[in-house]
Amino acid sequence: MPLSLEDFTDDPAWDEGRILQDVEIENRIDGVRIQRLDTKVDKRGDLTVLLSDLQEPVQPAPHVYWVTAAPGSIRAWVYHKRQYDRLAYTNGDIRVVLYDIRPGSPTHGQLNILDVGEANKITLTIPPFVIHGVHNRGSQTATFINMPTRAYDPSRPDKSRVRFDHPGIPYRFV
Repeated sequence: MPLSLEDFTDDPAWDEGRILQDVEIENRIDGVRIQRLDTKVDKRGDLTVLLSDLQEPVQPAPHVYWVTAAPGSIRAWVYHKRQYDRLAYTNGDIRVVLYDIRPGSPTHGQLNILDVGEANKITLTIPPFVIHGVHNRGSQTATFINMPTRAYDPSRPDKSRVRFDHPGIPYRFV
């Protein structure tokens, strides 16, 4: 018997509610956005929306990449001049630390510490010139997805770095 389009059934509608929900934290750095991710689960597994314009317009993601972090690894410190990072954390046990050194920022000198991953799935939007670092605190490899607002240009990388233990940053990865 040949297969036809009539053999298929439409998926049911998702439950009402926001698929990306804003999260407020005390003393959040200006311009940083934290969105809790909603995971849809069924007997086959799960689906988590990382970025969507279903609720509001979203700047396109012209460059998307997956990052692995070995157990105990530290990726710090970096900032970007021309792009926003949009980082989605859905597994592992990761600590993300943000530090605002932007002159004139209302949150200049502010530090944010976020524990994210399997237990706290989020998409984190980090504006230009906000320093950030990531520490995989777990015993397994963790992964995250970056969906920055600009494509990576190998001839003109938009990433500035300083070592993870720089004394000018009031945080120590342990």
